Amino acid sequence: MNILKTLTLSIVILFSIGAMAQEIKGQLPDGGRMVNLQDPEYAETSFQDILDLYKGKVVYLDFWASWCRPCKNQMPYSKKIKEQFKDKDVVFVYISSDRDPKAWRNGVSQLNIEGENYLTNGKVYNGYNSRFNVRTIPRYILIDKEGNVVSDNAKRPSNPGIVEDINKLL
Repeated sequence: MNILKTLTLSIVILFSIGAMAQEIKGQLPDGGRMVNLQDPEYAETSFQDILDLYKGKVVYLDFWASWCRPCKNQMPYSKKIKEQFKDKDVVFVYISSDRDPKAWRNGVSQLNIEGENYLTNGKVYNGYNSRFNVRTIPRYILIDKEGNVVSDNAKRPSNPGIVEDINKLL
């Protein structure tokens, strides 16, 4: 009888640990997310699905890749701007066009990119390219709280004018 109780308890614990792992999958220490859209579970996710997550907030989209030196050079500036808007209705969304998930994860880690991080898949890539024609990176897009594109070629984080542009939308 004790063996049956032990086995049952072990199964319950394993299922509980599995459920917790599912809940925190993709979570970063800062509460942001890190989502590999190449995973099969995201095959039907569209670019608009991602944007819809942030309705009611000003969105600063950053299209980048771990191999892109100009992209990486902008990240410290992005971090400073993000700090300025820490408790405001602004979200910084990073969409990487890396093909290798490991390179993407390493880039996010090495550059300490906090917040909302996505590794694009074909469907999302096609969605934002048909809408914004993102042919070179880095590329930045500014969206207001209602979901309207204010600038499809927004200022880079290193340009101090981006702070004023974001403030106007709050």
